[in-house]
Amino acid sequence: MLQFVNVKIYMFGVTALTGYVVGYMSSFPALLFFELVIATIGTIATCTWIGLGVLIQKFYLRHFRVINIILALTLLECIWGMLR
Repeated sequence: MLQFVNVKIYMFGVTALTGYVVGYMSSFPALLFFELVIATIGTIATCTWIGLGVLIQKFYLRHFRVINIILALTLLECIWGMLR
């Protein structure tokens, strides 16, 4: 279900297909093949994202305050680097 509602997968597919494939190949079988490859990569990436989220969920729930402080400090460092 996440594969169909994940906008990043659509953006990845459109960008990869138009940026790397359409300029070099124009036959329908080649485009279909590469679109299937792109969809497979997107599915694997989504499943990996879900799996890693499940794995770190317990750790995050135990240490959420420390993790949030570290992430906030990292964000402030990034902002400082952009403003400097």
